This record gives sequence, C-alpha cells and structure tokens, in this order.
Amino acid sequence: MKQAIFTIVAKNYIGLAEVLEKSVKENAEADFYIFVADEFTGATERPEALPANIWFAREKLNIPAGLWDEMAFKYNLIEFCTAIKPFCFETLFAGGAYEKIIYLDPDIYVFSSLEKIFLLLDNHSIVITPHVLDMQVKHQGDHPDYLFLLNGTFNLGFIALRNNDDAQMMLRWWQQRMVNQCFFDNDRGMATDQKWMNLLPALFDADTLYINRDRGLNVAPWNYHERKIVSENNTLFVTGRTIGDAAPKCLLTFVHFSGYDYKRFSANSIIHKHDGVVHYDDLSIVFECYAKALQKGDFGRYFHLPYSCNFFSNGKMIMNLHRRIYRRLIDENRKYLSPFETGDGSLYELFRKKKLLDHSVAVADKVTSKNISGFERKLGKVNFLFGTLKKLLGIRRYSILVRFFRRYFKEENQAFLADKEMGKKLW
Repeated sequence: MKQAIFTIVAKNYIGLAEVLEKSVKENAEADFYIFVADEFTGATERPEALPANIWFAREKLNIPAGLWDEMAFKYNLIEFCTAIKPFCFETLFAGGAYEKIIYLDPDIYVFSSLEKIFLLLDNHSIVITPHVLDMQVKHQGDHPDYLFLLNGTFNLGFIALRNNDDAQMMLRWWQQRMVNQCFFDNDRGMATDQKWMNLLPALFDADTLYINRDRGLNVAPWNYHERKIVSENNTLFVTGRTIGDAAPKCLLTFVHFSGYDYKRFSANSIIHKHDGVVHYDDLSIVFECYAKALQKGDFGRYFHLPYSCNFFSNGKMIMNLHRRIYRRLIDENRKYLSPFETGDGSLYELFRKKKLLDHSVAVADKVTSKNISGFERKLGKVNFLFGTLKKLLGIRRYSILVRFFRRYFKEENQAFLADKEMGKKLW
C-alpha cells in the first residue's frame, strides 16, 4: 500500500521543508513531496535544477488559473498555503497513486517512526490531533486558553487521510470552504482551515475519524505547559508536565516548532520567539537537535527570496489592506481577470487612481506595537484625542461610536476607498 507525506511552502522555505524531509525519511517508508505555493521570478531566483519531489502547486493542482490568482491575491501567505492543502491531497490521491497520506507543516521535525499513524489509517479514514489534552481547572499555559476558541480544537499542522469514500467526501467539503473561507477572521469565526475541523466529530463517527491523543504527536508551543520531554537510554519520551504519573509516557514522534524565529537563527544560538519556552529546561534537547538539523541542511539557500504573491506584476508591494479590499470587492461581484496585473481597467490601476498604493520602503503590514518607535507616547496621544471626543459627545454617544468603530475599522470595510458603493453597508 503506497504511502506519502507532504508539506506546503513558499519558495523561501524550500530549504526548511528539506530539513523536514530528512527527518521524515529517517522515520517513515513513504514518498515525500514539497508543494511550493509560489513561483520563481527571474533568472537570478531560478535554480538550475530542483529535486523531482518539489512540485510547483500552480502547475500540479486542479485549480483553474483565474481561481488560483483570486485565492493567491485575497489570502495572505499563511492563508493561501493552508487553502490549497485539500487540493494537494486530491492530487496525490488521484488515480489511486497513494492510499495513505500525511500532511505536516514545514516547521515540524520528526523524532521517531510515523508508522503508527499509517497503521491507524488501516481502520480509520481521518486522523487529527487536539491542541491540548489536559483539563486544567486553572489554566497553566503560556498563552490564554481562550486562544483555543479562536484558533480551533485541532491543529492542522498535521492531518492524515486514507483514500476512501469518506475521505474523498471530506476533501470535497474542505475544498469548497477553502476557496472563499480560509481567512484569519475572528469576526466570522474563521482561523484558516482549523475552525472548520471543529465540525468533524459531529460529521463523522469514531470509526471514520480518529482523534489521536498520543502526547508524542504535535508537541508545540500551545501544549508545552502540559507535555514534558524525558530522555531514557538516548530515546526521547513525552509525559505529563502537570499531572505527572497520571499521564502515559509516549514516544516523542514529532515537534511542531511553530513560531521559531528563523530570521534570527544562527549556528551559535537557539532562538524561539515564544517566551514560554524559556522556563522549560527539558525542551532544550529538542531545540538543540532542531538547530543542528538546520545547520546541517541547506536551510539558507532560498530563505532570502521574497514571496512572489506579495507583488503586483510591476513589482509594487501588495498590502494586506489591498487583499482585504479585494476580498470585499469580489464578495460584491466586482470581478477582475487577474488582480496582479497593472494595465488599464486593472485592480492596480483602481488603487493607483484612488491613491491606495504604498511607495515607502518600510512595509506597513510589518508595523506592530512591538516594533513601532515611541509606541507608548503615541498611544497616549491617541488616548488624549479620544478622551476629548468623549467629553464632546458624552459617554452614551461615545459608547455607541466605539461599538460602531469596532466593525467599521475592519479592513474589508475600507473598500469604499476604492469604490464608494462599498460604503453603503458594513461588511
């Protein structure tokens, strides 16, 4: 029975995916594929040759060119890579090429055999893992537990499917939602594909859907607080951090290094942007292993390359605001043949005429409260402004205005800047 494992990346993470591939090859009898949701632009970017298992998703997936452009434009990088996931499964299943397939995020590293997952697919069609396993009356995690309500019960950095009628039905259902509803959008209850997976226990019985509670699967920042790494005879295991002996000891299968700061990575340091890692000394062994794997691999070969879908065809930067306005425009049936093009009648030309293009060197989308200079001082000025507004309006009207602003300042509602018709209702 043929088995496959795949991941999805932009071209700058091809080297990272190859680090994952090496760990997979050491722990699974399966073909491995890297789907690239990106394109090389220009001779300076394009390598002479790539391994045969690296597939450019646009060429391989059953997504029409117009729909591909629409999805690539309206979704940001993470949303887009997530949106094409079920289409990658479909491609690998086509013609019965593979019977069992595992998807892994590119920032995962495999420490032991994946065969137990493939064996589960003998009797089940779908295998998924929850973000957390322990019920804690007082939450002891490093991040607020309400984030699980925002991001979903299950982590879709891992999912395994068997090629049968149940999985095919699930794929069709999944694809349909990924075409238009794969955003990070708390107001509409979306967190890419993860929130949709909350419905699986209601849609499939336990014979079809297997919720894997093995602590050794998907060890990650969201569950470091409940999973402890122990080493015995040079073998790594996972046990309960807070419930001790009550938790079964499981072989460490794979760690999901979500949030690992690859930009700051160097041969002499192990960097991770999740502050919660610092006080878990037992995790140092897996981070050291991962750092060594990155050092040995060709991780940096493509890392500097920009994501091609971040630019219009003339090289001008696409802002997140542009993506969200476009989302609103197409939701209201304003169609553009290719949102990336810049000729007459194009989306770009509309943005240019409405002065919605950003020509500065600094990218506005990367500005946050953590990196903006003098943030506290500037926040104080904003607070003064709104304090003055409250005095002018009175607390009742000010309260109404704040509730209005909460919806009004969604980026999609700024579509009136491009088309005044969009300003007649809130989205």
